[in-house]
Amino acid sequence: MRQISLHNRAVIMMVLSATIISTSGLFIRNLETATAWQVVFWRGLSLAVAILGFQAYTHRRATFTQFKRVGRLGVFGGLFLSGGLIGYVLAITNTTVANATFTMSAIPLFTAVLAWLVLGERVSLTTVAAIATAVGGIALMVGDGIATGTALGNFMALFTAVCLACFVVILRKGRAVDMLPATSIGATFSVIIAAYMMGGSPAPLLRDVALCLILGGLIAGSGHVLFVSASRALLGAELSLLALIEFILGPIWVWAFINETPSPMTLFGGSLVLAAVGGHAALSLLRPNEAAGADTQMHEAGLSIGPTINN
Repeated sequence: MRQISLHNRAVIMMVLSATIISTSGLFIRNLETATAWQVVFWRGLSLAVAILGFQAYTHRRATFTQFKRVGRLGVFGGLFLSGGLIGYVLAITNTTVANATFTMSAIPLFTAVLAWLVLGERVSLTTVAAIATAVGGIALMVGDGIATGTALGNFMALFTAVCLACFVVILRKGRAVDMLPATSIGATFSVIIAAYMMGGSPAPLLRDVALCLILGGLIAGSGHVLFVSASRALLGAELSLLALIEFILGPIWVWAFINETPSPMTLFGGSLVLAAVGGHAALSLLRPNEAAGADTQMHEAGLSIGPTINN
């Protein structure tokens, strides 16, 4: 009975995490004067502080030791995470939320390929078929982006997905220690890069700064903590399935509140990607031995699609 209770609680936390994270695109769309690099700066700053605060609350005087333990691997992972944090904002600000989120939903499949290349984890025929389907869907959306002048945003979404997949593989490689500090390191890198890229840009409105702080400290921070807690009681396939809530709700929020309507090609291509990821996760649950490598990788890394993209 206790196991069922823990599992149900984890499912609720994962649903909350994905739902909270899914509002990120809507918040960015409601900014008035902030540039993309200013969004990266303030969002990254609040995320770094939020994760540092959580670490301090959890580990007290051993907080600095936790950061030392991640070592060079954590720093390397932080570089990839910073790429994902930057790429996400540049994607959302240069294409539709639907194009960006549908493309980034393929992260578990990219992760499977990288884990095969870097860690030697096997890739099943089911995973290969899912990857082929997802690549086809992404190609349709990229083609649509070229036709509609939003190609930069589509490519940045693809760049984000690759960076975050690399981050997950690094977490998997360093799973022997708590790699959560790598998130704060990555957010700090994004702040440094954004500060350089902003140059002498005029300061954004105080309202925009407040929204960015909410994006990083509250939405991304709480979403990540909820996910990390849920990941201890859920299988990787369950995490992948529940994380799809983020990519389904994201486009719905902007459609409902600011009337941003995806093109038919985006909807078709995005449906292929979501079906590939969701179908792969469902089959992994039905045939756990076939997808054990990817499942373990997502579970032990303590990270899913949602938090890595939007944290």
